[in-house]
Amino acid sequence: MTQTLPAKDVNIRYLIDNFGLQKNQDEEFFREWQDNLPELTDLEKQLLDQVKAGFINLTDYPPVLENV
Repeated sequence: MTQTLPAKDVNIRYLIDNFGLQKNQDEEFFREWQDNLPELTDLEKQLLDQVKAGFINLTDYPPVLENV
């Protein structure tokens, strides 16, 4: 029988532990999301790299208060 969980009880750690969710940093993974877009400037690429690094860090090491 299927078990339903409230969305508030599901987080990235739950998905990793229970479904084997894995990070994929292959820039070609969702190629269709990147086609026909304007070229990014070097500054925009740097800013996006910083956002990406921050996001990955948060998924690996969530804030302590998030689990309270």
